[in-house]
Amino acid sequence: MNYTIKDISVLRKILWVDCGLGGITAILGLSVFNLLTSILGLTTTFILSVSSITLCYAIVACVLVNQTNISISLLRTLIIANWIWTFISIGLMLIHFEMAQPLGKAFLILQIIAVGALAFLEGKQLIVTTQPGR
Repeated sequence: MNYTIKDISVLRKILWVDCGLGGITAILGLSVFNLLTSILGLTTTFILSVSSITLCYAIVACVLVNQTNISISLLRTLIIANWIWTFISIGLMLIHFEMAQPLGKAFLILQIIAVGALAFLEGKQLIVTTQPGR
């Protein structure tokens, strides 16, 4: 299958949001994890793991948004990874929800909503193109 980008300017805006949200989450989690542990009621391991993974996603989104010609294969990888992270986040919520403080519960839910929305919106900017004669 071949793909093309529906609206490059819209996609770049979505990627900037992905880069920004992921970057902020990662920087906060990696820099003030001890404070977040008490505020969110989540373990240090959880916060550092989620922050590190989110940093990776943010870096990929930043690479994509800064490319002159956005790599469709890298974009597809980000979209698939965002969907996978959405489903992993559902599992993490089920595991950690009971012990989390109210702000931690909100974070767990918002993580699912934000990453799922980004995967959906980024995916909507890809159009499958058909090749002549097929």
